[in-house]
Amino acid sequence: MTIGEKIKALRKKNDLTQEKLADFLCVSYQAVSKWETGVSSPDLSLIAPLTKLFNVSADELLCLNETEPDARYTELEAAYEETFKTNDLAQRQKICETAVGEYPGDMKFLCNLAWVVSNRSFEHEDQDAYIGEQEKAIKLFNAVIKNCGNDELRNNAIHGIVQLLSWRGRRSEAKKYAEMLPKQTFDNRDEIWKYCLDGEEMIKYKQERLESKFSSVLWDLLLMPHADFSDTIDVLVRVMIPDGNYLGFNHYLFDAKQNRVNSEMKKAANADFDIVMKLLGEMNIHAAEYDEIAYINKGVHKYTTSVFDRIYKDTREWIGSEGSTMIEDFCKYLMDIQFDPIREREDFKALYKYKNSSNISPVRKMADDNF
Repeated sequence: MTIGEKIKALRKKNDLTQEKLADFLCVSYQAVSKWETGVSSPDLSLIAPLTKLFNVSADELLCLNETEPDARYTELEAAYEETFKTNDLAQRQKICETAVGEYPGDMKFLCNLAWVVSNRSFEHEDQDAYIGEQEKAIKLFNAVIKNCGNDELRNNAIHGIVQLLSWRGRRSEAKKYAEMLPKQTFDNRDEIWKYCLDGEEMIKYKQERLESKFSSVLWDLLLMPHADFSDTIDVLVRVMIPDGNYLGFNHYLFDAKQNRVNSEMKKAANADFDIVMKLLGEMNIHAAEYDEIAYINKGVHKYTTSVFDRIYKDTREWIGSEGSTMIEDFCKYLMDIQFDPIREREDFKALYKYKNSSNISPVRKMADDNF
């Protein structure tokens, strides 16, 4: 709605004729008619009298507080979206430039323009033109970052400028922008940070990211309801870490095999006790290997598998490393009533033989036994 249309609506709402309104404002009724038809706009000095006469704010009179975009803006948005069907980047840039010109200060279209300029920079075979367009996009993104009050748009612009600065080899600048992202947007920040790194830093970053995501996958599989993915977890860990130096992943293997044992023991008379004993033996080994680094030899440990070989783990920082050991938890687990049917088996007794060895650390004893 234009200011003229707003004046007309307010005039009628207050039961005023054009002549009456003109008299109140000391202008001709022709002037009022021109405002309402869009031929001209009221003088700036008349804004205050109009707001007092109609008992509205200046923002309302000037249509600055309308939440619905006007028809022209909606038209530009629709045209912009249409370019994603045609993949016409030139047309997309033209629309964005038009929108930025007609709606100065609109951060949404300014950010869109920055992205399309960045994307189109690769169309230039001339190196100077290519660099020039990327520098133009950097300035546009920077303008959005400095002036935008919308966090989502601002973060989007940060993503764009970090990417461009990285391509330009200006990684120290890229890091400064990446650090602007709020900590709560961890995934987005993590994704953007990769553009700031190179060489060994990049390899280590990717390995740490992969390890974190791999851990999340294993954890989700462990907690999957109404299904047992113990064998899947075992296969995944052995594929990712074929040399057996599992470090903290021993915990996932231990828990997975525990789930598998519980599932087998629920079969009661139909349970395969040989499989149960095999799994318990493997749980014993995983517990001993975990406790070796978490309790006996606390300190910095390194993966040796190629996929994680840049990652070091300081087990002194592990949460829970001051509580009961995994071997101690395993001992308590073996006391569960579900194992009564196999409690007298010699191989089961062998797992439990450290119980009365009060002078020997359970962790060291089980590690030395290496069942």
